[in-house]
Amino acid sequence: MWSLAGIGNAHLKMNALAIAIGGGVRVGLEDNIWYNTARTIKAQNIDLLKRVHTIATANERKVMTPEVFRSKMGMEFGNGAYGREFDNQT
Repeated sequence: MWSLAGIGNAHLKMNALAIAIGGGVRVGLEDNIWYNTARTIKAQNIDLLKRVHTIATANERKVMTPEVFRSKMGMEFGNGAYGREFDNQT
């Protein structure tokens, strides 16, 4: 299993390439805050996800669910299992 990621203006191009050749992708505002390369439309996560789903459908690729991904990677369900622990006593 592998994936390809692009940052900023390379985001859409790398997502499309990865999907076309059988890889996975990263999607989200942490990689790109703009929806278009002219940088006139601010991105929203839901719009970036919908675009990737459209590209996947056009390439006859099925989108993996988060549950399937976690299972394949041997990961637990999130809900704070990963990352930093917070001290609720402040």
